Amino acid sequence: MNKFISPKIKEKRIDLMGTHISIKIYGNYSEKILEECVDLLYYYNNIFSMYDKNTELYKFNANKSLEYLSISDDLFYLIDQGIKHSLPEDSMLNICISPLVKLWNIGFSNASVPGQEEIDQVLDYTNPQLIVLDQENKRIKKLNKDLQIDLGALAKGYIADKLIDYLEKSGVKSAMVNLGGNIKVLGLALHNPDLYFHIGLQDPKEKRGNHLLKLLLNGKSIVTSGIYERKLETDEKIYHHILDPKTGYPIKSDMASISVISDTSLDGEIWTSRLFGKNFKDIEKTSKTENIDIIVIYKDNTIKYTQGVKKYLRRKEYHD
Repeated sequence: MNKFISPKIKEKRIDLMGTHISIKIYGNYSEKILEECVDLLYYYNNIFSMYDKNTELYKFNANKSLEYLSISDDLFYLIDQGIKHSLPEDSMLNICISPLVKLWNIGFSNASVPGQEEIDQVLDYTNPQLIVLDQENKRIKKLNKDLQIDLGALAKGYIADKLIDYLEKSGVKSAMVNLGGNIKVLGLALHNPDLYFHIGLQDPKEKRGNHLLKLLLNGKSIVTSGIYERKLETDEKIYHHILDPKTGYPIKSDMASISVISDTSLDGEIWTSRLFGKNFKDIEKTSKTENIDIIVIYKDNTIKYTQGVKKYLRRKEYHD
């Protein structure tokens, strides 16, 4: 039997977009490839961040004009996708939720519980129908000057896909991009004897690094959205950061996290947002129609997953 020899592993770590980012490539590749990946991260952050005053999205949000504005192809595409998935009545995704997110500010030192009057006022201009897109000329306009866009539920997925595309075009055969809760892998895991990337799903009740499930993936993305990362604790209650775009309050659900396995990371981002808090029967229907696999962990650590997930689990971890 041939002895397994692990390839060289090169990694770049960076804190950006409010999370810890890791890019790993497996094999004897130039360090320049990783440096180019970091450049791409900054490039896309300078488009999509809504907190940095120098970014394209921040400038759009700050602009009170009701006239058409020209924007970059990347920003136009992601807003277009965001509107498409924000409009369905049953969607928990709303890219116009930025004013509401800033009102609560959960995850920041000045987070507080807003009053009902404040919430009602903000909800008046978080309707995605207040955005008009000119598809031919890649232009956008607001129908309310206070409307603001938050692409936080989409951007990391889009960027992960772009990074993997770049790595593949650069000749890399095996890689992992981890954008904090958003993982996409390229090719086979050449550093593991079984050639699978081993991905753990966080136990919501334990410190980071404690996993309830381990998945074996190749050539896929997995995105997880959970209530345990950012929260606001008051004397009376704990509020998580995933807001219901209809009520303006954190989504009421016994769901602790939802993970979507898909071909593209953008699809994973979209459906973890759209489906958070939904009943599992609806989740199963979406899994079939969208060709995605979904795992839900509930607050009591009960695990439910759609049929297709079994192929990614070690046999001993099946929960029939």
